[in-house]
Amino acid sequence: MGETAEVSDFLIPVTPLSEWPAPGQQNNSCVNVVQHVEFVIGYTGRGEITYATVNIVLADVDPNQLLLQTHSVQFRLATPSPTRGGTIPADGLGAGSPVVGRLNGEVTTVTMLRASQSRECSTNYSKRAPVLFMHNTITGCTFSSPSGNCSELRSQIYGMLQGLATPDEIAMNSGSRLSWTRVITQECPVSLQDSCESGCLLPNSLSIRVLWARQGLLDLPQNYILGAKYLFKCQNFKCPLTSPLALTTEVTFADTSVFPVPPRGLPQPDWKFPFGFFTRGTAELDGHIVINGSDTEKVTWSLMLFTVLLLTGLEFLTR
Repeated sequence: MGETAEVSDFLIPVTPLSEWPAPGQQNNSCVNVVQHVEFVIGYTGRGEITYATVNIVLADVDPNQLLLQTHSVQFRLATPSPTRGGTIPADGLGAGSPVVGRLNGEVTTVTMLRASQSRECSTNYSKRAPVLFMHNTITGCTFSSPSGNCSELRSQIYGMLQGLATPDEIAMNSGSRLSWTRVITQECPVSLQDSCESGCLLPNSLSIRVLWARQGLLDLPQNYILGAKYLFKCQNFKCPLTSPLALTTEVTFADTSVFPVPPRGLPQPDWKFPFGFFTRGTAELDGHIVINGSDTEKVTWSLMLFTVLLLTGLEFLTR
């Protein structure tokens, strides 16, 4: 009884699409005879069977006539139904969609600097350009400041390149339920001996590198971000700045998808035939190549010994 109950948990009822009359005989003819049976089995993207239906086609035939009865089975990919709250499950990122980050628990769009019409850097954070998924971008602007303090210059340039701050985390997917991954930030080293006379170590370039990959089924892959890194490049400048400083931002999306080897690819040299696991010599006698030279010698001696025994046996029988 226990085993029957466990098996019944995996059974799915077959739903008939309609009710059919029972077969019978009328006016020397067989009526309501089953001519065609069609099963439709629905399955999910994970390979789970969700439903099964059956439809029957009836026909009236002569008792003396041969009837060709056909059966067919169709497998259909079931469309996932929305959740109770009407929200769409978390999905992959689409090309060109804004990248979302989280800073101090606040969700916001990841941005980069945008030059004004005069090519000067803007201090208005609301005019920054969004980072778009899979869009490799290089942008730049010129920065000028009369400040004679290294710390103040460094703070101003960081604000131009990264905005308010670099995000702590970045969203891996889209939808109502987001998954987050850590952002690695590499800033310029700060020295207490920096001075305008000797030179200030200031950032002049930001490289945003985003790793992403396709995951899921091959026929319906989903794009997910795996991680991101903010890399600031630095250079020594004397202050106050005598000429405008060029600031650049580069955004790069690197695809790290790993695709499985096709199961029906071309045979490889190290593959073995099934019978090679059970017997030695069968593959060689069948004309296949032996890679190991010592195996070749063993096969040769085995064939010679077999030939001698065969001839000896024949000679013994003829006596």
